[in-house]
Amino acid sequence: MEIERLKDMLSRIKGHITHRPLDRISPLAVPVMLEIGKVPVGGEAQDFLLAEAADELFADVVATASP
Repeated sequence: MEIERLKDMLSRIKGHITHRPLDRISPLAVPVMLEIGKVPVGGEAQDFLLAEAADELFADVVATASP
């Protein structure tokens, strides 16, 4: 879900909804909460992150296989 579209929708329905504070996150809010701080990575940075993750996985396998 795009944050800008959500903002526009909330602007359109302002005054027609009732806000209720909750003790926990509403199931309807989960997709929005998952988007917070999410930044797409591309190009060389993506390659670097994938290589770094592969190195870490390989190191874990070697450490686990060593007696």
